Amino acid sequence: MKKKAVLFLVILLAVLPTLFAGGQKDAAEGDMKKITVGVNSENPPWIFAEDGKMTGFEADILEEFARRAGYEVEYKSAPFSTVLTGVQSGQWDIAMSSIWVKAERAAVMDFADPYYDSGIGLMTRKDGIQSFKEMKGKKFGSDTGSMNETWLIEAQDKYGPYTINSYDYWVDAALDLEAGRIDGVVVDDPIALYYIKQHPDSGLVMKLYIPDFKAGQALAFQKGSPLREEFNKYQDEMKKDGTLAEIHRKWFGVDPPADSSTVNIWPPYMPNEKPTK
Repeated sequence: MKKKAVLFLVILLAVLPTLFAGGQKDAAEGDMKKITVGVNSENPPWIFAEDGKMTGFEADILEEFARRAGYEVEYKSAPFSTVLTGVQSGQWDIAMSSIWVKAERAAVMDFADPYYDSGIGLMTRKDGIQSFKEMKGKKFGSDTGSMNETWLIEAQDKYGPYTINSYDYWVDAALDLEAGRIDGVVVDDPIALYYIKQHPDSGLVMKLYIPDFKAGQALAFQKGSPLREEFNKYQDEMKKDGTLAEIHRKWFGVDPPADSSTVNIWPPYMPNEKPTK
Protein backbone atom coordinates (compact mmCIF):
# COMPACT_ATOMS: atom_id res chain seq x y z
CA MET A 1 0.00 0.00 0.00
CA LYS A 2 2.83 2.36 0.87
CA LYS A 3 4.46 1.70 -2.52
CA LYS A 4 1.16 2.43 -4.28
CA ALA A 5 0.73 5.65 -2.29
CA VAL A 6 4.26 6.78 -3.12
CA LEU A 7 3.74 5.93 -6.79
CA PHE A 8 0.45 7.87 -6.82
CA LEU A 9 2.15 10.86 -5.20
CA VAL A 10 4.94 10.82 -7.78
CA ILE A 11 2.43 10.70 -10.64
CA LEU A 12 0.36 13.45 -9.06
CA LEU A 13 3.37 15.72 -8.64
CA ALA A 14 4.32 15.11 -12.26
CA VAL A 15 0.83 15.91 -13.56
CA LEU A 16 0.02 18.95 -11.37
CA PRO A 17 2.23 21.45 -13.23
CA THR A 18 0.59 20.43 -16.50
CA LEU A 19 -2.87 20.81 -15.02
CA PHE A 20 -2.11 24.22 -13.59
CA ALA A 21 -0.40 25.33 -16.79
CA GLY A 22 -3.46 24.28 -18.74
CA GLY A 23 -5.72 26.11 -16.31
CA GLN A 24 -3.62 29.27 -16.51
CA LYS A 25 -3.65 29.11 -20.29
CA ASP A 26 -7.44 28.81 -20.37
CA ALA A 27 -7.82 31.73 -17.96
CA ALA A 28 -5.52 33.89 -20.06
CA GLU A 29 -7.46 33.05 -23.19
CA GLY A 30 -10.70 33.73 -21.34
CA ASP A 31 -9.45 37.17 -20.33
CA MET A 32 -9.15 38.22 -23.98
CA LYS A 33 -12.22 40.35 -24.69
CA LYS A 34 -13.15 41.73 -28.10
CA ILE A 35 -15.62 44.45 -29.04
CA THR A 36 -16.83 45.05 -32.57
CA VAL A 37 -17.49 48.65 -33.59
CA GLY A 38 -19.49 49.72 -36.64
CA VAL A 39 -18.16 52.94 -38.18
CA ASN A 40 -18.44 55.12 -41.25
CA SER A 41 -14.73 55.04 -42.02
CA GLU A 42 -14.82 58.21 -44.16
CA ASN A 43 -15.87 60.61 -41.43
CA PRO A 44 -12.89 62.80 -40.45
CA PRO A 45 -12.03 64.09 -37.92
CA TRP A 46 -14.24 61.68 -35.94
CA ILE A 47 -13.28 58.32 -37.43
CA PHE A 48 -11.43 57.57 -40.67
CA ALA A 49 -8.95 55.14 -42.16
CA GLU A 50 -5.35 56.28 -42.56
CA ASP A 51 -2.43 54.04 -43.52
CA GLY A 52 -4.58 50.98 -42.92
CA LYS A 53 -5.58 52.03 -39.41
CA MET A 54 -8.63 53.74 -37.92
CA THR A 55 -7.84 57.12 -36.46
CA GLY A 56 -9.67 60.29 -35.38
CA PHE A 57 -11.24 61.96 -32.36
CA GLU A 58 -13.65 59.11 -31.67
CA ALA A 59 -11.03 56.45 -32.38
CA ASP A 60 -8.79 57.99 -29.71
CA ILE A 61 -11.63 57.89 -27.17
CA LEU A 62 -12.55 54.31 -27.98
CA GLU A 63 -8.97 53.05 -28.01
CA GLU A 64 -8.35 54.65 -24.61
CA PHE A 65 -11.49 53.00 -23.25
CA ALA A 66 -10.37 49.65 -24.67
CA ARG A 67 -6.91 50.06 -23.13
CA ARG A 68 -8.33 50.84 -19.69
CA ALA A 69 -11.05 48.18 -19.79
CA GLY A 70 -8.92 45.46 -21.39
CA TYR A 71 -10.68 45.10 -24.75
CA GLU A 72 -9.43 44.35 -28.23
CA VAL A 73 -11.23 46.47 -30.85
CA GLU A 74 -12.39 45.23 -34.22
CA TYR A 75 -13.76 47.90 -36.56
CA LYS A 76 -16.51 47.20 -39.12
CA SER A 77 -16.77 49.80 -41.90
CA ALA A 78 -20.25 50.61 -43.24
CA PRO A 79 -22.38 53.49 -44.60
CA PHE A 80 -23.79 55.70 -41.86
CA SER A 81 -27.34 54.35 -42.02
CA THR A 82 -26.05 50.78 -41.74
CA VAL A 83 -23.85 51.71 -38.80
CA LEU A 84 -27.04 52.40 -36.83
CA THR A 85 -29.10 49.41 -37.96
CA GLY A 86 -26.08 47.16 -37.41
CA VAL A 87 -25.92 47.87 -33.69
CA GLN A 88 -29.70 47.42 -33.39
CA SER A 89 -29.53 43.96 -34.96
CA GLY A 90 -26.46 42.92 -32.98
CA GLN A 91 -24.03 42.87 -35.94
CA TRP A 92 -21.62 44.83 -33.76
CA ASP A 93 -21.41 45.91 -30.13
CA ILE A 94 -21.03 49.66 -30.64
CA ALA A 95 -22.07 52.15 -33.31
CA MET A 96 -19.72 55.12 -33.65
CA SER A 97 -19.61 57.89 -36.28
CA SER A 98 -20.51 61.32 -34.87
CA ILE A 99 -23.94 59.93 -33.96
CA TRP A 100 -26.41 62.42 -32.56
CA VAL A 101 -28.80 61.47 -29.79
CA LYS A 102 -32.34 61.68 -31.18
CA ALA A 103 -35.66 60.49 -29.77
CA GLU A 104 -36.36 58.01 -32.57
CA ARG A 105 -32.89 56.52 -32.17
CA ALA A 106 -33.11 56.39 -28.37
CA ALA A 107 -36.30 54.36 -28.78
CA VAL A 108 -34.43 51.50 -30.47
CA MET A 109 -30.89 51.76 -29.07
CA ASP A 110 -29.11 52.93 -25.90
CA PHE A 111 -26.73 55.88 -25.87
CA ALA A 112 -23.70 56.46 -23.69
CA ASP A 113 -23.27 59.87 -22.11
CA PRO A 114 -22.33 62.46 -24.76
CA TYR A 115 -18.67 63.35 -25.39
CA TYR A 116 -19.27 66.33 -27.70
CA ASP A 117 -21.86 69.01 -28.48
CA SER A 118 -22.20 69.37 -32.23
CA GLY A 119 -23.85 71.92 -34.46
CA ILE A 120 -24.66 71.80 -38.15
CA GLY A 121 -24.26 74.21 -41.02
CA LEU A 122 -24.41 74.60 -44.79
CA MET A 123 -21.04 74.26 -46.52
CA THR A 124 -20.95 76.11 -49.83
CA ARG A 125 -18.52 77.29 -52.49
CA LYS A 126 -16.91 80.69 -51.97
CA ASP A 127 -18.66 81.92 -55.11
CA GLY A 128 -21.92 80.15 -54.26
CA ILE A 129 -25.01 81.05 -52.24
CA GLN A 130 -24.51 83.50 -49.40
CA SER A 131 -27.65 82.95 -47.31
CA PHE A 132 -30.31 80.36 -46.54
CA LYS A 133 -32.80 82.51 -48.46
CA GLU A 134 -30.95 81.62 -51.68
CA MET A 135 -31.59 77.86 -51.32
CA LYS A 136 -34.79 77.87 -53.41
CA GLY A 137 -34.43 75.93 -56.65
CA LYS A 138 -30.93 74.66 -55.80
CA LYS A 139 -29.49 71.20 -55.04
CA PHE A 140 -28.13 70.14 -51.64
CA GLY A 141 -26.57 67.03 -50.22
CA SER A 142 -26.21 65.22 -46.89
CA ASP A 143 -25.41 61.76 -45.56
CA THR A 144 -28.31 59.31 -45.59
CA GLY A 145 -30.17 58.87 -42.32
CA SER A 146 -28.39 61.73 -40.56
CA MET A 147 -29.74 64.72 -38.67
CA ASN A 148 -28.35 66.82 -41.50
CA GLU A 149 -30.70 65.10 -43.95
CA THR A 150 -33.57 65.57 -41.49
CA TRP A 151 -32.89 69.32 -41.33
CA LEU A 152 -32.88 69.57 -45.14
CA ILE A 153 -36.22 67.79 -45.29
CA GLU A 154 -37.79 69.93 -42.55
CA ALA A 155 -36.40 73.21 -43.94
CA GLN A 156 -38.14 72.71 -47.30
CA ASP A 157 -41.18 74.64 -46.06
CA LYS A 158 -39.03 77.60 -45.03
CA TYR A 159 -36.35 77.76 -47.72
CA GLY A 160 -37.52 75.45 -50.54
CA PRO A 161 -38.47 73.95 -52.76
CA TYR A 162 -35.04 72.50 -53.54
CA THR A 163 -33.59 69.14 -54.45
CA ILE A 164 -32.03 66.85 -51.83
CA ASN A 165 -29.31 64.37 -52.83
CA SER A 166 -28.52 61.66 -50.25
CA TYR A 167 -25.04 60.13 -49.94
CA ASP A 168 -23.66 57.07 -48.17
CA TYR A 169 -20.48 59.08 -47.47
CA TRP A 170 -20.71 62.83 -46.94
CA VAL A 171 -17.24 63.31 -48.50
CA ASP A 172 -18.80 62.33 -51.83
CA ALA A 173 -21.23 65.22 -51.35
CA ALA A 174 -18.30 67.58 -50.69
CA LEU A 175 -16.65 66.42 -53.93
CA ASP A 176 -19.88 67.03 -55.84
CA LEU A 177 -20.04 70.49 -54.27
CA GLU A 178 -16.49 71.27 -55.40
CA ALA A 179 -17.35 70.08 -58.91
CA GLY A 180 -20.48 72.26 -59.04
CA ARG A 181 -22.93 69.37 -59.24
CA ILE A 182 -24.72 70.55 -56.08
CA ASP A 183 -24.92 73.92 -54.33
CA GLY A 184 -24.30 73.01 -50.73
CA VAL A 185 -23.78 70.25 -48.16
CA VAL A 186 -25.47 70.22 -44.77
CA VAL A 187 -22.91 68.73 -42.42
CA ASP A 188 -21.72 68.82 -38.80
CA ASP A 189 -19.79 72.06 -38.44
CA PRO A 190 -16.58 70.56 -36.93
CA ILE A 191 -16.41 68.07 -39.81
CA ALA A 192 -16.78 70.83 -42.38
CA LEU A 193 -14.17 73.03 -40.72
CA TYR A 194 -11.73 70.12 -40.51
CA TYR A 195 -12.31 69.24 -44.18
CA ILE A 196 -11.76 72.83 -45.32
CA LYS A 197 -8.59 73.04 -43.21
CA GLN A 198 -7.27 69.85 -44.81
CA HIS A 199 -8.28 70.98 -48.34
CA PRO A 200 -7.40 74.69 -48.57
CA ASP A 201 -7.68 74.65 -52.38
CA SER A 202 -11.20 73.19 -52.39
CA GLY A 203 -12.86 76.59 -52.72
CA LEU A 204 -15.33 75.64 -49.99
CA VAL A 205 -16.43 77.70 -47.00
CA MET A 206 -18.55 77.18 -43.89
CA LYS A 207 -20.29 80.44 -43.04
CA LEU A 208 -23.96 79.45 -42.81
CA TYR A 209 -24.59 77.86 -39.41
CA ILE A 210 -27.98 76.52 -38.37
CA PRO A 211 -28.91 78.98 -35.58
CA ASP A 212 -29.21 77.83 -31.98
CA PHE A 213 -28.71 74.17 -32.84
CA LYS A 214 -26.76 71.86 -30.56
CA ALA A 215 -26.95 68.09 -30.34
CA GLY A 216 -25.16 65.61 -28.11
CA GLN A 217 -22.84 63.14 -29.82
CA ALA A 218 -22.46 59.74 -28.20
CA LEU A 219 -21.70 56.09 -28.84
CA ALA A 220 -24.74 53.86 -29.43
CA PHE A 221 -25.33 50.36 -28.07
CA GLN A 222 -27.94 47.65 -28.50
CA LYS A 223 -30.88 48.06 -26.13
CA GLY A 224 -30.02 46.70 -22.69
CA SER A 225 -26.31 46.22 -23.41
CA PRO A 226 -24.24 46.25 -20.18
CA LEU A 227 -21.35 47.57 -22.24
CA ARG A 228 -22.90 51.03 -22.18
CA GLU A 229 -22.50 51.45 -18.42
CA GLU A 230 -18.98 50.05 -18.57
CA PHE A 231 -18.09 52.59 -21.25
CA ASN A 232 -19.69 55.42 -19.25
CA LYS A 233 -17.59 54.47 -16.23
CA TYR A 234 -14.32 54.84 -18.11
CA GLN A 235 -15.46 57.86 -20.10
CA ASP A 236 -16.28 59.60 -16.81
CA GLU A 237 -12.70 58.88 -15.69
CA MET A 238 -11.37 60.36 -18.93
CA LYS A 239 -13.42 63.52 -18.42
CA LYS A 240 -12.22 63.90 -14.83
CA ASP A 241 -8.52 63.28 -15.51
CA GLY A 242 -8.39 65.55 -18.57
CA THR A 243 -7.90 62.83 -21.20
CA LEU A 244 -10.93 63.87 -23.28
CA ALA A 245 -9.85 67.52 -23.17
CA GLU A 246 -6.41 66.48 -24.40
CA ILE A 247 -7.95 64.53 -27.30
CA HIS A 248 -10.07 67.59 -28.14
CA ARG A 249 -6.94 69.78 -28.29
CA LYS A 250 -5.22 67.23 -30.51
CA TRP A 251 -7.94 67.26 -33.17
CA PHE A 252 -9.34 70.80 -32.97
CA GLY A 253 -6.36 72.78 -31.71
CA VAL A 254 -8.29 74.41 -28.85
CA ASP A 255 -9.55 73.59 -25.37
CA PRO A 256 -13.16 72.36 -25.20
CA PRO A 257 -15.65 74.94 -23.88
CA ALA A 258 -16.10 74.85 -20.12
CA ASP A 259 -19.79 73.96 -20.51
CA SER A 260 -19.24 71.20 -23.09
CA SER A 261 -20.00 67.50 -22.88
CA THR A 262 -16.30 66.86 -23.45
CA VAL A 263 -15.54 67.86 -19.86
CA ASN A 264 -18.91 67.61 -18.12
CA ILE A 265 -20.72 64.45 -17.07
CA TRP A 266 -24.40 64.41 -17.92
CA PRO A 267 -26.83 61.97 -19.54
CA PRO A 268 -27.77 61.88 -23.23
CA TYR A 269 -29.86 64.89 -24.26
CA MET A 270 -32.10 65.58 -27.22
CA PRO A 271 -31.22 68.26 -29.82
CA ASN A 272 -31.49 71.77 -28.41
CA GLU A 273 -31.96 70.43 -24.86
CA LYS A 274 -28.35 70.64 -23.73
CA PRO A 275 -28.02 70.69 -19.92
CA THR A 276 -26.51 73.69 -18.18
CA LYS A 277 -23.90 73.54 -15.45
